[in-house]
Amino acid sequence: MSKLTKKILATVILASFSSQATVYKCMIKGVATFSEQPCGRDATIIKINLPPKQLTDNTKKQPELSVDDYLQVQEIDRKIQQLELERKNLKQQQRERIEKLKLMTQDAANRLGADSIDDAISKQSKRINSYYENQLTQFAQQIKQLEERKKQLNGTQTP
Repeated sequence: MSKLTKKILATVILASFSSQATVYKCMIKGVATFSEQPCGRDATIIKINLPPKQLTDNTKKQPELSVDDYLQVQEIDRKIQQLELERKNLKQQQRERIEKLKLMTQDAANRLGADSIDDAISKQSKRINSYYENQLTQFAQQIKQLEERKKQLNGTQTP
């Protein structure tokens, strides 16, 4: 779905929350189009369940997001998911490299200038872990920044 289509869909959905709970979907020239009115013969009705108008005393009213903020929050969620997947893959690579070290021969340990295979494995493991921890820390910082931006957009940032 293109950004324009997403923006139109979000606008229609947000508009429907304030007026009615029915949205129509049509395919016009191969593009999904959403409207509050039937937009063609192939219009299909999409029912949207409205949230209750009254809030209980135990719930706090969330500030309403603009369409742009809503789309930014969705984009931030996608970026966070992507970074978490990259982090997971990086951790897997780290584990695989450490496991591969366990297959080291004495000849390989000698080339590394180590006294024994265990010594070579220990030194190489530290180097590998240091390399990956640095990258994993960077991913964690990026995710934290995105989470903070998301909180700002949602209006839930703490002072």
